[in-house]
Amino acid sequence: MKKAFTKSLAAALILVTSSLPLHNLSAQAAASAATEAQTATLSQGMSGNAIGTLQSRLKALGYFTYPNITSYFGTITAQAVRSFQQAYSLPVTGTANAATQEALSRAVVKQQIVKDANNYLRVPYVWGGTTPSGFDCSGFIYFMFQKFGLSFERTSSEQMAGMGTAVSRANLQPGDWVFFGLNEPGVVSHVGMYTGNGEFISATRSMGVYIQKLDNSYWGPKYLGARRY
Repeated sequence: MKKAFTKSLAAALILVTSSLPLHNLSAQAAASAATEAQTATLSQGMSGNAIGTLQSRLKALGYFTYPNITSYFGTITAQAVRSFQQAYSLPVTGTANAATQEALSRAVVKQQIVKDANNYLRVPYVWGGTTPSGFDCSGFIYFMFQKFGLSFERTSSEQMAGMGTAVSRANLQPGDWVFFGLNEPGVVSHVGMYTGNGEFISATRSMGVYIQKLDNSYWGPKYLGARRY
């Protein structure tokens, strides 16, 4: 399963490369992400291409604020790594081990998924739909993740609630899945994708694909939890 994911992750990073700003990765660096989980821990005092890749990803996510990619792991990079680790519920060490590097790779891809999801606003709701002709709630998430190379088996919102890892509401990050019980209290029957700023996007029966507040009067009481895939 992990081998399959790293292959799809590499393909996804190649896809998003062209849409990153000037500090983006080269296609070759993006492709190398497939083996990133086996790389050594990156820490202060190190330099080279791996550090440049690390800084580029941190910068794309808004954590590395230095104007230029230096390819040197100094105190600014260490602080950026700590900030990312804290936001993504990882051990806050300031060093980028395999888990941190993989989480960064996923986060960069999901940033692009969230951005692209806006292109499908108002696509109508279609039961079982998985294409831009029409989506249901789980079909929309499935389509977006498949489009960017993060594959999983087409399934229901209830089954998706058992995938990935649980995320607290306070630690939600863009691309996390949020779940709701619309038909029966406590039973998952709807899934959306968190987009940041207390909002999520999902395919709804009434408005099609739409962005709404997580804590509004309708969705707030029906919120059941979140998962990070």
